[in-house]
Amino acid sequence: IKEEVDLVFPLFDGSENGYINRKALIDWVVKVYNGRKALAHALTDTKTAVKQLNKLVTGILVVITIVIWLLLMEIASTKLLVFLASQLVVVAFMFGNTCKTLFEAIVFVFVMHPFDVGDRCVVDGVPLLVEEMNLLTTVFLKLNNEKL
Repeated sequence: IKEEVDLVFPLFDGSENGYINRKALIDWVVKVYNGRKALAHALTDTKTAVKQLNKLVTGILVVITIVIWLLLMEIASTKLLVFLASQLVVVAFMFGNTCKTLFEAIVFVFVMHPFDVGDRCVVDGVPLLVEEMNLLTTVFLKLNNEKL
């Protein structure tokens, strides 16, 4: 237990003299509580983003599975595949920019990961608090609890 005390004791303010006062203990407990609360929010929002990504990937895999199934059952011929490929080109042309934006959002949220829920940011000189992160949107709170 001495090793644990030696590990935790320096985390308290004013512990240099060998004692912990009541205010230092309360401040430390509040800081730990706020940290755990922010971590819980971050994990919840990460789960939300992963669920959205899961729906997207599942939809794509269902379409690919149906096409492969049609080929294996010899229901689809090359004429049907050429038709589907031409329709895919049309869809890619129509939704190409949306796909690009979605890919950039996935990289931003999961790879760059610039902030977590509970972080404070300053945008255009306005202090904001990150409340929620999704794939394409982020919800910020102003100091007066106004959502952006």
